[in-house]
Amino acid sequence: MITDSEKQKLIDYTVKLVNIPSVIGNEKEIADFVENFLKNYNLNIIRHNNSIIAYDKLEPSKKTIGFIGHLDTVPGTNDFTGQIIEDRIYGLGASDMKGGLAVMMALIDHFSDKEKSYNAIYVFYEKEEGPYVDNGLEPLLSQYNIIQKSDLAFALEPTNNVVQVGCLGTMHASVIFEGKRAHSARPWQGENAIHKSVNFLKRLSEFGIKEYDFHGIKYYEVMNATMVSFSGGRNIIPDKFEINVNYRFAPGKSIEQAKEELLNLVNNEAKVEFTDVAPSGNVCLNNPTLKDFVSKYNLPIEAKQAWTDVARLSLYGIDAVNFGPGDPAQAHQKNEYILIKNLFDSYEIFKDFLSR
Repeated sequence: MITDSEKQKLIDYTVKLVNIPSVIGNEKEIADFVENFLKNYNLNIIRHNNSIIAYDKLEPSKKTIGFIGHLDTVPGTNDFTGQIIEDRIYGLGASDMKGGLAVMMALIDHFSDKEKSYNAIYVFYEKEEGPYVDNGLEPLLSQYNIIQKSDLAFALEPTNNVVQVGCLGTMHASVIFEGKRAHSARPWQGENAIHKSVNFLKRLSEFGIKEYDFHGIKYYEVMNATMVSFSGGRNIIPDKFEINVNYRFAPGKSIEQAKEELLNLVNNEAKVEFTDVAPSGNVCLNNPTLKDFVSKYNLPIEAKQAWTDVARLSLYGIDAVNFGPGDPAQAHQKNEYILIKNLFDSYEIFKDFLSR
C-alpha cells in the first residue's frame, strides 16, 4: 500500500520538477537539483555533464533493475505550471517525463533504509529530445559500464502504466532532386526539379502501412514526406527540390536494411543524405524478470509505436521496456499534465516489485 506521506512526496517532487525549466540543452539547473537530492542518501553518484547515474551496493546474489529517465523537455508553453487542478499536475514535461522522475526519486527515498529484493540503478540524463547523436545517455553507456549490469531496465517514458515493449527505429533523410534553373515563362530552357520528384512521391504515397507481428505484438512501419524546400522563387524554375522523408521501421530491422529500403524507393532518381538515424529496440518478451513483473501485476503489453532510448539500451545488450506514469497523448502538448493517480499507481507497482 502507498501511504499518505508517500503520496505527498510524489506530488511535491513532481511539482518541484515541473517548476524547473529544462528545455533540451538547458538541463543544468534540474541536474543540480537531482544531484543535491541524491546526496542526501548513501548512493554512489556519477555525474557526466548534466547526466547522473546513482546506485547503491550491487549485491551479486540479486538481479539488477535499471530505472531510466530523461531530464529535458521539448520547448513549449504551459499556463498552469506547478498547479494541481482536478487531480492533475500541470507543467511542461509533466507526462514526458518528470512524473517518471518523481517516481524514481520516491523509490530512492523509500528504500534508503529498507531492504530490496533487487539491486537498483537510477539514471537521470540530458538531451533525449534532440538528435540521436547528441543524446546524453550515450556517453553514460559508452564511458561507464554500470548501466549494462541491469538484468532489466525500465524507461519511465509516458505509457499510462502499460508495458510497451521494443520501439520503432526512426530515420530522417533528405531526398534531393536536381534540375536546371530557368525563368518560369521559358520553362523549356530549364529542368524543373520539383517535377522530377513526381514518380518518387507517387511511390512514397503508396508505401502504406506495413504490419509486423512479434508474438502477437503488432508494429506498423510508415514512411512519409514531412518537409520540403526548394531553390528560387515563384517565377523561377527551381534547380533543386529537397524532401525530408521520415521512415519509422520495425524492430528486427537493422539501420542498414532500413537505408536500403529507402534507397530502393528512390530508385537512383535523386541524391539521398541520411541526416538522423536511430535504431529500433528489441522486443524482449522472454526476459524472465519482465515475465515476472507482467504476471505479478497482470499488466497489459503493447508495442511502442514510436522511438525511445529502449533502442539505445538494446544496442548495449540491455533488455529494456517502456513503463511510466505519464500519458502518451499529453507528451509535447500545450498545458501538459499528468494524472496524480498514475503517479501513485506507478510508484506502488515499482515499490512492491522491489520489496518482494
